[in-house]
Amino acid sequence: MRFELANPDPGAMLQPGAIVVQGVAQDERATEGPGIERIDFFLDSREEGGVNVGTAVPGMTPGPFGPDSFQTTISLPAMTGGHDLFAYAQSSVNGAESVISLPIAIGEPPSKAFATPPPDTVTERCMAGSAGTVTSTTTTTPSTTATTPSTTTTTTGVQPSTTTPATTTPSATTITFEVGNPSAGDTIHAGAMHIEGIAFDKEATGGTGIDRIEVFLDNRDEGGTIIGQGSFGSPSTPEMWIATVNLPNNLLGLHTLFFYALSSVTGEEAVMEVPVTVAP
Repeated sequence: MRFELANPDPGAMLQPGAIVVQGVAQDERATEGPGIERIDFFLDSREEGGVNVGTAVPGMTPGPFGPDSFQTTISLPAMTGGHDLFAYAQSSVNGAESVISLPIAIGEPPSKAFATPPPDTVTERCMAGSAGTVTSTTTTTPSTTATTPSTTTTTTGVQPSTTTPATTTPSATTITFEVGNPSAGDTIHAGAMHIEGIAFDKEATGGTGIDRIEVFLDNRDEGGTIIGQGSFGSPSTPEMWIATVNLPNNLLGLHTLFFYALSSVTGEEAVMEVPVTVAP
């Protein structure tokens, strides 16, 4: 399995809130598609009580490094200090899992967050799907100049995108909510537009656990305009939602798309914000 993260870099200082994560995930044994079912991101180890901060589904939001690359927005909680960001990629071929962990500092410089300087490395390991045992462990040093992931099995660091990222404000950590398109900073055109994404509540015992998804042009609570609603229905990916929205041609210029996902389990709501430019 090939699994790489392009950003953030090991030892990076990050602020609480949304960050864009990119990388490559592929099981070479797959006969169709990347062969990766999902990638879950945790702040600190999942097995030791780490916090789930986001999920990527390869192919939902293609990354900049080719057909097997991915891009997603994760949301870091306000847990100041030194942590490890864990990424778990699960193969759809045999259920095997590849794990990447890298040290990051949240809300303060690494020199303060860590008792000793964090290593400028990432750790990757693979776990067999049937036995769940560690089969290999590799520590790699990311390049500081590369702009695309390495073609080897290492994890390569790149400079984070300068585009203003989409932001996520989840009201409950059990909700996973992603918008596949548009991307932050895109220019979109007035009229009909197709949008898709992922939404589910991990506490749901049946279905997605999401009651509804609403799409607004600008903040709903500040007079924004509702432009569409999301719906589920994909048999192969039940947590995928789609929406056809209608962007009014009398509201051109800089705006922010707001996406609201309401949990039917807890009544909590997750919010995504994507800054865009609306053109004729």
